[in-house]
Amino acid sequence: MPGYANWKDLFALEYLQLYEEGFPVGDTIQPNYSAAAYLPERLRTATDTTTLTEADWEEAYYCLWSMRERGIRPDFPFTEPNDFESIIADASGLPTLAPLNDDEYLERIKGAWYGRIAAVILGKPFEIHVDRHFIRRYLESVDAYPLDDWAPYTSPALGVTLRCKPSTLGNVQYAEPDDDIHYTILGLMLLEDHGFNFSKPDVANNHLRNIPYHWLWSCTRQSYYHMVNLTEDRPVEEQIDEFPTKINPWREGINTAIRADFWGYIAPSDPRRAARVAFREVTLNAVKNGIYSSMFVAGALSAALSRDPTTDTIIQGGLSVIPRRSRLAYIVHEVRDWYAAEADWLQVCDRIYGKYGHLPFLHSLHNMAFVVLSLLHGNLDYSKTITTAVMCGMDTDCTSGTVGSIVGAAIGYEGLDQRWIEPLNDHVKTAVAGFGHGSISGLVRRNYDLWLKLRDDPIP
Repeated sequence: MPGYANWKDLFALEYLQLYEEGFPVGDTIQPNYSAAAYLPERLRTATDTTTLTEADWEEAYYCLWSMRERGIRPDFPFTEPNDFESIIADASGLPTLAPLNDDEYLERIKGAWYGRIAAVILGKPFEIHVDRHFIRRYLESVDAYPLDDWAPYTSPALGVTLRCKPSTLGNVQYAEPDDDIHYTILGLMLLEDHGFNFSKPDVANNHLRNIPYHWLWSCTRQSYYHMVNLTEDRPVEEQIDEFPTKINPWREGINTAIRADFWGYIAPSDPRRAARVAFREVTLNAVKNGIYSSMFVAGALSAALSRDPTTDTIIQGGLSVIPRRSRLAYIVHEVRDWYAAEADWLQVCDRIYGKYGHLPFLHSLHNMAFVVLSLLHGNLDYSKTITTAVMCGMDTDCTSGTVGSIVGAAIGYEGLDQRWIEPLNDHVKTAVAGFGHGSISGLVRRNYDLWLKLRDDPIP
């Protein structure tokens, strides 16, 4: 099996990804298995695709992949570069941001860490490929809708038990291991070890040495797979440069956005600086809107870490570092327009599902739409923002963690409702070999000390 999935599943995922990127694979989101363009002839004539072997699907995958050679179809309305200079050249203008002093930064970064970790734990039990309708039905069955507390662990009425019992109502005593938390710690460790001069091999080895394979998902698991299968016939750097597109239909996955928080933390009030660090890290295994999602989150967090931030300046901080003609920028503006017209998060949520619900669970675009919607609806109210993100569904710990981080950075630790913070007992458990488990306050201190050390260093 080539990494994260078998060849048949990879074929279906790759078809949709190529379609979304604008390559001329077909006119519908589902592949037509009799289409001449992207299947070998002997497979097109197969009367029953269920009889095809893994070798057959591998051949089909590479036949489909060759469609990239035809370039983007002429009617594709988006322009999506992969190099930093072109991305920034097409970005919106920067918001006006006033910097924080050292004490203010420490308070805000404390809010960001605690806000992120608590919000990840809130969303963790629903990270089970469910939409908002299931979540509402579940919460109503246990008299907990709309969500305003940790989710009850089980619903006797539905006969459903959630995952991750230590993250449910009455059971939260610490932050249990979660990849969204792991990545923020890994970002801290990467910069502690290398500063801003880290390389792609440094990023890959940071994953390889500190995280077990099965704790990774999406494009990061796939680059991990490629990393352990490096060959000796070519330079390592040359092989690593292939990771973003090498058997990687998750190259625009939400996994890129959840790795981005620390890049915003380390570059307060300077979205372009934060985005530069994000770009250096995320291009290990992502392209286009995978890259932009990381840069957007980093830019939004950087803007949140400024004097008197607003929801508008935060979102503008994200928009100021991604191409205006990208799908992500279009969706951000789309959600803002929908919410301005509707002023009802449920209606906007359903519009997102109606237009983008066909995307894979782990895709960045609909999950980032829920991030923007939650920020707009919450308007810097921490509890309202994180509960909205969870009730939207999809990758709930990712979206809740991202908005919790942003709002926590904007309002600071003292602005957080302590009912989400106190049950954690300042303790986080992880699968990160270089960390294990420890205090959230200790992570805050390491972050602060590193910022003092690196804040004047240039970023290559």
